[in-house]
Amino acid sequence: MPLFKADVYTADGRQKEIRKEAASENELIRELMSDGLTVVNIKEERGGRFSLFSGRRKRSGQISLEDQHLFCITLSSYIKSGLSITEVLRLLQRQTRNKSLKPVYTELRESVEGGRSLAASMRAAGVFRESLVGMVESGERSASLPDILEKAAELMQNEIRLRRKLRSSLTYPLLMFMVGMAVTIFLLTFVVPRLTALVIDSGAELPFVTRLLILISDAVRVGLIPFLAVLLIFFLFLRKSGRTISIPIFRDIKENIAFSMIFLQTGTLLKSGMPLVLALKLTEPLDPVKGRLRTVQEHIKKGYRFSQGLEKEGSFPEEIVSVVRVGESGRDLPDSLIRLGNNCWDIAQSSMQKYAELAEPIIILVMGFLVGFVVIAVLLPIFDLSTLATG
Repeated sequence: MPLFKADVYTADGRQKEIRKEAASENELIRELMSDGLTVVNIKEERGGRFSLFSGRRKRSGQISLEDQHLFCITLSSYIKSGLSITEVLRLLQRQTRNKSLKPVYTELRESVEGGRSLAASMRAAGVFRESLVGMVESGERSASLPDILEKAAELMQNEIRLRRKLRSSLTYPLLMFMVGMAVTIFLLTFVVPRLTALVIDSGAELPFVTRLLILISDAVRVGLIPFLAVLLIFFLFLRKSGRTISIPIFRDIKENIAFSMIFLQTGTLLKSGMPLVLALKLTEPLDPVKGRLRTVQEHIKKGYRFSQGLEKEGSFPEEIVSVVRVGESGRDLPDSLIRLGNNCWDIAQSSMQKYAELAEPIIILVMGFLVGFVVIAVLLPIFDLSTLATG
């Protein structure tokens, strides 16, 4: 029989790695579940990683945020009404009008019926964001899946609203930027060479601004296509590798969003009666900075309070540590963490809105400067020619 390695959670929340022989993956899953273990991943020792989706076409990219939000809302409401996860997935499979979602729900249902957890099935599908998978995993472990799904849906709804606000705020300045760049490139590649050729043929001395414009025009004509090709290759490379460009001014926004996810999730788990160390352990998949929540857990195990563990870890701001300290003193830590998470989300949202509002006047100023520079550089030698002609 083949040998498998399984990552499982015990009933008390500890993670274990088990190596065991079995006739098939499903048989091993059923055996482990009968022992009270929750299976996260299964891997054949002499083969590739097991996936219930092997042999099927691998999907590229995630499903839309709106579809993931609808998935969370529907799953939470149906589970609260008393339906099992497999029954809910069967209903979603039948009711969805999106043809691309129907096979996703089908495969999720088959995976759950085969004995895997919902979180493991979602991770194997590869179309859900990792933060949602982590929240579902913690909800299953804490027996509070409907509440966790509601919280995930709330966060996604906030993100959807924010995206719509940003999109509407940036549409006009981006349109102006593209039109302005098109006009500038047209002037540099077609108008400027012809006008400067007339001026040069006349023998008049060119102003410095015009000579600079001619230099820029030659550079644009020669390097525009290679530059666009390099930009396209770079974009495709980033998309294929999954990397992103970190912009310093957006670093605080990303940090506040991460803090929001961490403290909202931890507070929700604490309200469900889960111990703090276990709640932090189940929140780890939501943290983009790997290892820091594990460090906080180690400090708490040594006898430190939560606020002291955050302070000793070093990457959490003092204002966040202070709020946690006040929540501990008032014996209201779960609600304090939820309020802290909501506050971090509001700060991130207001910052993104501020940058979106600043983008419009900045783009207008930049494009005005570029077009004005081109116009002045073109008109100066024409004025000189007219002066010479009248003289």
